[in-house]
Amino acid sequence: MLLVEKKAPLLLQTLIAGLLAASLLAIAFTVYQSGAFGRLAVWLALTAVIISALLLFLPVVAPSQQEAPSPETHVSQLREQALQAELQALKAQIQPHFLFNALNRVNASLPAEQEAAREMIARLADTFRYALDATRTDLVPLGNELSFLRDYLQIEQDRFASRLQVYIEAPLSLHPYRIPPMLLQPLVENAVKHGIGPCIDGGSVTISCTLQDNKLRLTVSDTGAGYDGPLHQIMQSPGVGLRNTALRLEKLYNEPLLIARNAAGGLQFMFDIPIQP
Repeated sequence: MLLVEKKAPLLLQTLIAGLLAASLLAIAFTVYQSGAFGRLAVWLALTAVIISALLLFLPVVAPSQQEAPSPETHVSQLREQALQAELQALKAQIQPHFLFNALNRVNASLPAEQEAAREMIARLADTFRYALDATRTDLVPLGNELSFLRDYLQIEQDRFASRLQVYIEAPLSLHPYRIPPMLLQPLVENAVKHGIGPCIDGGSVTISCTLQDNKLRLTVSDTGAGYDGPLHQIMQSPGVGLRNTALRLEKLYNEPLLIARNAAGGLQFMFDIPIQP
């Protein structure tokens, strides 16, 4: 098992927690701005903190590198590992169930005047469900990944309003091809946060999928703030999203994550993966 894949569950779990917290806080801010539901806004914010804390402390089962046990302790260690895995699996079934119920209660508590908030919470539940399912599979259809990204970007568009435009260019013929789950999301999040976020007038994020030399070429570009320094230094930033994506590509496919400056401003991230129908 590769080192990066051993760390992937924890990285993905942290990503889910951040996505949930940011989305629920955005909803709370939207409700608070209305001026009529101050208590509800506070409750939404507290719910975001509670859900994120539960996710961050949800146990992640990951293989560890240890010295080989002696013959005398081998059987007892296997029994202990099996028991711990069973207990953690049971907890992992209960806690997501609680999270979905919490989201449904928040949604049901919103008055009819807050229909936009209701829709945002529904999209949030869909993105969380997909991210949770992504921890249980190695490959997903490209169409499923793009559907998840549409929901995620719609949440961001509710926050940015007219400052964010989104374009997804992917022929339907490519949707059945399979890719690792949550591979594009860190690139898209980076484009929104660091590309569009700092720009007063905003900009656009484009996800492009094409076939090139019997490989699936995936590109995420933005027309945002860009990056003034040497492009290779982007990978040295404190965040883990870009580095994790680059490592997954390298270890799984021996393919690099290419970074370039977008002709329309901003940055472009591109990579190829072998076709897997």
